[in-house]
Amino acid sequence: MNVSDKCRMSQRRDFLCSAAAGSALALAPGLVRGAPRTAIDIWGPPVGPSIVLAHLAESDTIQDTAPGSLFKPWRTPDQMRAGMTSGNMKINVVPTYTGANLYNRGLPVKMVNVMTWGLLYLMSTDDGIQSLEDIAGKKINVPFRNDMPDLILRHVASAAGLQPDKDFELMYTATPPEAVQFLLAGRADSAVLPEPLATAAFLRGLKASVSVNRALDLQTEWGKATGRAPFIPQAGAIVHQSLLDENPDFVRVFQEESKASTDWVNNNPVSAGNLAQDYLGIGAPVIEKSIPFSNLRAVNADDAREDLAFFFETLARQSKEIIGGRLPRDDFYLSL
Repeated sequence: MNVSDKCRMSQRRDFLCSAAAGSALALAPGLVRGAPRTAIDIWGPPVGPSIVLAHLAESDTIQDTAPGSLFKPWRTPDQMRAGMTSGNMKINVVPTYTGANLYNRGLPVKMVNVMTWGLLYLMSTDDGIQSLEDIAGKKINVPFRNDMPDLILRHVASAAGLQPDKDFELMYTATPPEAVQFLLAGRADSAVLPEPLATAAFLRGLKASVSVNRALDLQTEWGKATGRAPFIPQAGAIVHQSLLDENPDFVRVFQEESKASTDWVNNNPVSAGNLAQDYLGIGAPVIEKSIPFSNLRAVNADDAREDLAFFFETLARQSKEIIGGRLPRDDFYLSL
């Protein structure tokens, strides 16, 4: 992507253009000290943590460390996995268990941090659902069979004394947006949705005169089921070893700015919505209202190691393949 393309992507952010131009000028003698610094694309999913990435990519510190860097959302898990495998995506926010899976399959990646501590909710058109026990006899849409939302719902339901597939019916969809459509169309009583799609379902319901409520916080249910804090180390950044070798300063700065940008997003939801809407393709009001439910908090992977290992182990009891067959070794958790 050339400089003009980057500028067109960020018309509201003039400094990106000047930063990209500065990167080109860095080749001129006498303008910089040391080797030229190159742009590093920061990738993430079109959900909660990427609200932080949209702000982080524009920080002065990131732009000084790697001028012209951009945040880019990936749209499908296949795109993400291909990018990490090829090395074209060098730093990427992914579901934490995906990072463990890639590592266990031999990819040279490390976990940098955890950026969201759970953003899964059971959204329902049935206002009678007040507890897990109330989903007995209901039809529940879940995106991605045998993936994390499915495994978490099964785990917390089983801990509450319910038998999945027997006491309630699970209906699977290929994507979370499809689950929203089924919910609003009355094809299911409830749907497991991540933020900001959970908030989008509520707001779309208002427009369609369909009452959609936030029936269950699955982070809270996880805490009840496990006896731990009501948080799930759901998504965070992984880094390819090639970036650690080429520009370790960028990774350190990335983690520092993750904390600063998370604080900014949590304290400025209106501005964060306006900033992130073009990146995520989701309206600013939806993003704004989803932030309080997104549990955004940047924690170094080394500090979150015990929580991550427990999360991986719990998922693996139902499906070992979700983390690549075993718990990752200690060197998976990057110490900064």
